[in-house]
Amino acid sequence: MRTLIILLCLLVSLPTWAARELEWDDLVPADYDANAVYEQLFSKIYGDKPPEDVDDGDARGEQMMDAIDKAWREAPLKAELDNTVVRLPGYGVPLDGDEEYVREFLLVPYFGACIHTPPPPRNQIILVKMKGQGVPLDLVFEALWLEGNLKVSSQDTEYGTAGYVLEGESAELFTGY
Repeated sequence: MRTLIILLCLLVSLPTWAARELEWDDLVPADYDANAVYEQLFSKIYGDKPPEDVDDGDARGEQMMDAIDKAWREAPLKAELDNTVVRLPGYGVPLDGDEEYVREFLLVPYFGACIHTPPPPRNQIILVKMKGQGVPLDLVFEALWLEGNLKVSSQDTEYGTAGYVLEGESAELFTGY
């Protein structure tokens, strides 16, 4: 009987051990809309002029880029996700490792996200710090499933501001949902 009770307790607690599967929208507070922020900034700087009528080299372009960069670095985060074991897909942008393994990288929702300027809002960038030897270099450029403990912590990197830090436990090729 004692063994049966122990097994039942273990079965009931199993869901708490499993990682919470997230999508990128789950990292963004419900009342935040990056497109609306962009439109407000554009309107403030360019007035009623539509984006397609802005000439390359427009003098206000630098002002617009600075305003977007500031807004994205201050994008709101979801504090309730702090210290949650999660699983989510994304693409890696290597930061630290060697010729074989990447131990620290940014995880972003789409390929090339941090190579272009400006990078995504901080609520769409995760700084991953892998435990162990890391992720094989050739794998980090593929779509990946990452699993680990998520921390709400804003971190500036050379490619953008990450709003979250993932203590990576595992990485594998993304095979879809």
